[in-house]
Amino acid sequence: MKERNKIKINGLTMPLAIDIREEISIDWSQEKIGQKQYRLEVMHEENCIYQEKKQEEGRKRTEIRLPSLPTHTSREQFTIKLDVEDENGQSIKLEKEFYSSNPRIEAAHWITRLDNPIQKEYEYFNEERNLILERSFSVEKKPATAFIDLSGLGYYTLKVNGKRVHDTYLTSDVTNYDRVVYYDTFEISEYLLDGENRIQVELGNGWYNPAPLQILGKYNIRKHLAIGRPCLLAQLTINYGDNQTITINTDSGWQARFGQLLANDVYIGETFIDTVEPRDAKTVIIYGPNGQLIPSKIPKVRRKKEFRPKLLKQQRKEQIYDVTELISGQISMDISTSFVGTLKVSFAEKIDDEQEMDFTTSISGIYGGQDRQNRDNPIIQMDCIRKTKKTALHFENEFTYHSFRYLKIEVEDCEVFPEKLISNLVAYKVHTDLEKMATFTSSNQNLNALWQAGMNTKLNNIHSYFEDCSRERFGYGGDIVALLNSQLVSFDVRNLLEKVFVDFANDQTVHGGITQTAPYVGIMTHGSSNGVGSIGWQLVFPKIAQALLTNFQAVAVVKSHKGKLEKHIDYLLSFDYDYIKYCCLGDWGSSDTVMKEGKVHTPDQLFCTATMYAIILQAYLDLFEKLDPNNFRIERLCDSIATVKREIVEEFYHEAGFFASGTKSSYIFALYGELVGENKELVERNLLALLDEKQWILTMGIFGMSWAYELLPTLGQNANIFHWLTSDATESYQGMLESGNRVLSEYFPVTPITTVQEESSINHAMFSSFSTWFIQELVGLKLSGNQGSLTIQPFFAEGLSDVSGEIKSDYGAISLIWEQQSTETYVVKVKIPVGISFEVKKEEEQAIIAQEEKLVDGIRELTINYRIVNQ
Repeated sequence: MKERNKIKINGLTMPLAIDIREEISIDWSQEKIGQKQYRLEVMHEENCIYQEKKQEEGRKRTEIRLPSLPTHTSREQFTIKLDVEDENGQSIKLEKEFYSSNPRIEAAHWITRLDNPIQKEYEYFNEERNLILERSFSVEKKPATAFIDLSGLGYYTLKVNGKRVHDTYLTSDVTNYDRVVYYDTFEISEYLLDGENRIQVELGNGWYNPAPLQILGKYNIRKHLAIGRPCLLAQLTINYGDNQTITINTDSGWQARFGQLLANDVYIGETFIDTVEPRDAKTVIIYGPNGQLIPSKIPKVRRKKEFRPKLLKQQRKEQIYDVTELISGQISMDISTSFVGTLKVSFAEKIDDEQEMDFTTSISGIYGGQDRQNRDNPIIQMDCIRKTKKTALHFENEFTYHSFRYLKIEVEDCEVFPEKLISNLVAYKVHTDLEKMATFTSSNQNLNALWQAGMNTKLNNIHSYFEDCSRERFGYGGDIVALLNSQLVSFDVRNLLEKVFVDFANDQTVHGGITQTAPYVGIMTHGSSNGVGSIGWQLVFPKIAQALLTNFQAVAVVKSHKGKLEKHIDYLLSFDYDYIKYCCLGDWGSSDTVMKEGKVHTPDQLFCTATMYAIILQAYLDLFEKLDPNNFRIERLCDSIATVKREIVEEFYHEAGFFASGTKSSYIFALYGELVGENKELVERNLLALLDEKQWILTMGIFGMSWAYELLPTLGQNANIFHWLTSDATESYQGMLESGNRVLSEYFPVTPITTVQEESSINHAMFSSFSTWFIQELVGLKLSGNQGSLTIQPFFAEGLSDVSGEIKSDYGAISLIWEQQSTETYVVKVKIPVGISFEVKKEEEQAIIAQEEKLVDGIRELTINYRIVNQ
C-alpha cells in the first residue's frame, strides 16, 4: 500500500482495517498548505460513493459516514481524493487509500500448542518454552495484495520467511479480553517469495497469562483478569487479482514449535536459552477469549530512544551500568563466543551510597505463598540468559519491559567477570508511540528539564493504556483524571482515550459502578460497593466522555455508550449522602498525608470525599447537557447537586472562610467543586494567605495539584506558580529532579521520609499535570475545544528572557515565541493557520503598544509589543 500525502484515516497513516459501518475521521492537518475550501470524494471500484464540498477555511479534518455497500463479504479498497483550494485559488490534490476491516476474520480459529491446560498457580514457575505457531504455503505468482489479520495473546511477534514484519514490541492491545479482543492487520506482499513461504508467530504470556504474583503484596491479578493459554487467531488473504483469492485460517493444521524463552512475565522478566527444542508438538483449536474481535486503531508500542549504558562499577563477578536516565524499556546485547554459562541481568531505579543496586522502588510485590520455589520473596526485575554453546549470541527483550536506570550483569559460572564478555549493550525506551502535540523551551534550563521530565514520565507509563507507574502498571481512573488535561495538551490521545473509555465501559459492574482500574485487577479501596472504585477514581468515566465530546467532537463514540453512562448516573444517585461521603481516598498523594494506626489519611479526607461526590455529579450534568439535553436525569442531577452542596456546606464550612480544617487541598476542592457561593472572595483570600504563609510550597495531592493549575491563574497567581515550579526547596519538582533521573516521582521529597515514601515509585506520572500550565499560561496559547478560536495571553515570568512553544491543531501548527527586549518591553511573535479566529489579551499590569499582522503562505504572522506598566 502506497502512502500518499499526510492524510490520516481514523488517526492511522496505514489504514488497513477501517470499520466502514462507523463514523470515519479524515485528517490532513499535517499538510502545510493554506485552505479556503475543499472537495472530498470517496472512491470504491472507480465509483464515487461519497462526496462533500465545504467552504471551510483552514480546518483540515472531517468526519464522514459512508453509505452501506450492497455486499460487504470481503475486505474492500477505497480511495480518498481531496481537492484543496488555497487562499490564492490554487488547487492542491491529495490522495489516500484505505481498506475496510475484514468481515470474515471470525472464520479463523483460536489455536495454541498442546501443553497442559491452564496451570495451577504453584506450577506456573516451572520452566516451559514459549509458543511458536507456523504455517507453510505456496505463492504461485506475485500477488496484488496479501493481508494478514491476527490477534496473538498475550503478546506476539510476526515473521514472514524469517523477517520481522513489524517494528513494534509488546504487541497486542491490553484490555479485558472477555469483552473485546483487538486484532492487527499487515500487508505482507513485499515479504512473500515465489514458491514456498512460511508465516511464524511467536507468543509471549503478556497480560493474558500473567504470573500468580502478589502485586503490592496482596493482589493476585490472575484472579480478576481474563486469562488463558497464549493463543493465536489469524487469517491470511492472498489476492492475485481477477477474483482469484486464497484464504488461510488458523486451525489445527498449523505447526507448533518451542521457542527459546523458558519463562517470560511482564513484571519479572525473561529467561532465555540458546538451544532450540527439536521435539514435535501438536497444534489444537481452543475456545479462546470471549471478546468481540475489533480492529485496533491505537498507536503501537515501539522502541523510541536508544541509550548506551555506561559502566559504573565492576566487581569480581558482576558489572553495574548506568543508563543515565530512568526509563521504562528493554535491553539488547551481544555475548562473546567463548563464554558458556549463565548471565543474570537485574534492573533497578536507583543505587545506594556504595553504588550497589537498590531495588526498593521497583519491587512490584512478592511471589506469594502459592509459589513453592520463591514463596514470599520480593519480585526483582530480572532477565536470565543461559548460553550452552561456544557461538556468538545476541539477546534482546521481546515480551517484557523493565523500569530502570541501572542494570547489573552477573555471571554464575565464572570466578571472575570475563573480559569482553558483553558488547553492543543497548537500552531502549519503550512506550506507546504517541504523536507529540506540544513543544516547549525557554531560557531557564531547570524549567526546560521539568517540562521534559513530565513528558518522559508520562510516556514511560503508557503501554496501550494509561498506567500509574512502571512498578504497578495499573490503569487507575484517578491518575487518568488528574492527568487528563495535560495528556490532551501533550499528545494525540484521541484513539487511546476512546480505547480507555471503552475499557472502563466494559468493566462496569452489573449495578453500574465503575472500577478503580481498567482492566479491573481487584483493587477497590474505599469503593462504594463490591468491585467498584472510590468516587474520585469513578470520575474517569464522565471525564473521558466529556473530553471526547469537547476536544474531538466524538459524538458517535460517546452516544454509543450512553446507556452505560446513564447506568452509572443511576448508580451514583442511589446512595445516601451520609454513606457516599466516606467512599473516596480524597486528595491522594498529598504531602500533608498522615498515617494513623497504620492507615493512610489524606488531608481533610471526609470533606474532600464529600466534595468529590458533588464533582462527579456535576461532571455528569455538564456531559448530559451536551449529549442529551432532554434526558430526565438532568433534573435529578440538578436537585441532587443542590442537596449535596447544601449538606457539605452545613457540615464543613466555617464562617471565617474555610472548609473542614482549612488544608490546601480543602480550599482547592471547595473552589473546584463550586461550594463557596457568595463567600468565594473570602475563601480565595484565605487560600492565597495560606499559600503565602507556606511560601508557595504546594502540598496538594494529584487532584488538588491538577485543579490548582487551572484555578490559580484565574486569581492572578501565575508568578507564584512559576516560583513553585522553579523552586529549589527540598520539597519541590526541582527536588525530584536532583537525582538526574529526568523523570518525576510518586511523592515530593519531604523530611522525615516515611516507609511509604521510601518504597514509592520514582517513575510515576501522577504529578505531571503542570504541562497544561506551561502551554496555556506561560507560552500563552489557549485553543478552544472545537479548535476554531485561540486566546493569546503569554505570562512574562520574571527571570525568563524568552519562551517558545508550539501546539498542533486540526488547522495546522500554532507557534508562539516571546522575548524580553528591555526591563519593561516584550515582543511576541505568533504563527496562526488561516481559519482560526484569535483574541489577544493582556494582564492588568500590561499594555499592548503595537500589533501587526501579515499573511504568508496561508499562515497569519502576528507581532505584538507589550509593555509592563505597573511592576
